[in-house]
Amino acid sequence: MVTIFKDNPVLTELDIFVTQPDQQWLLVDSLVAYTQNILKQQPGYIASAIHRSFDGLRVINYVQWQRQEDYEAYISNTDVSLATQITGFFAPDSHLYEIFISEPANSQLQIIAGQGQLINFGIFKLKDPAYQSRFLEFTAEAIRQISGQSGLVTTHFHRSLDGARAVNYGLWSSQEEYAKMNANPPMAEPLVQMKSLANNEFQMSLYEVVFTEVSKSR
Repeated sequence: MVTIFKDNPVLTELDIFVTQPDQQWLLVDSLVAYTQNILKQQPGYIASAIHRSFDGLRVINYVQWQRQEDYEAYISNTDVSLATQITGFFAPDSHLYEIFISEPANSQLQIIAGQGQLINFGIFKLKDPAYQSRFLEFTAEAIRQISGQSGLVTTHFHRSLDGARAVNYGLWSSQEEYAKMNANPPMAEPLVQMKSLANNEFQMSLYEVVFTEVSKSR
C-alpha cells in the first residue's frame, strides 16, 4: 500500500507517460511486469502505484524512494532503469518530488488498487526552474481557497527537486463534483498567476489506480 502525507520522510518519482487509448493497457502491463521483476528489487525502493486516465491518454507511475541517492543510483544504472527497460512507447516525463503542501494539512491518503479511487493529477511545467518558489506561493493560496470544496477528499501538491515541475495529486468523491469545481474554480485568481509561471497540462479526465506494489522489506 502506498501512503501519501506531508511529513512522510520519502521522495516520490513521478513518471508521466503520454499514450493513446489502444496502447494504454499495453503500457500498464509493461509497467506492472517491470515493477514486479526489476523495480521493487532496487535498493531504497519503498512502494509504487500505477494510474491510468479514463480518457486513455495518460499513464502515471508514482514511486516512493527512501533517499535521493537511491533514486539517482537507480536511474544511472542502464541495466535496470525505466528509460532503458520500457520501450516502444513515448518516453515519460520523469522527475523526483517532495510534497510541498497537503489539504487537509494532516491528511493521509492510502492508495489502493481496484477500490474506485478517483485521482486528479494537476501537472505544471515551470517555464523556468527559478520560478518555482514564486509559483508555490500562489499554489499555497490556491490550496487555501479550495479547502472545503465539495467532493475534494484530500489533495497533496508535489514539487520537483530540480525546480522544473509541480504536480497536484487529489482524491475526489465523484467525476461530477470534479467537473462542477472545474466549471467554477474557487481558486481562479491564484491559478491565473500559476499559469503565468508554468504551462498547465490540464486534463478533464480523472485516473484510477490499477496496480500497487510494496517492497518486501516494508
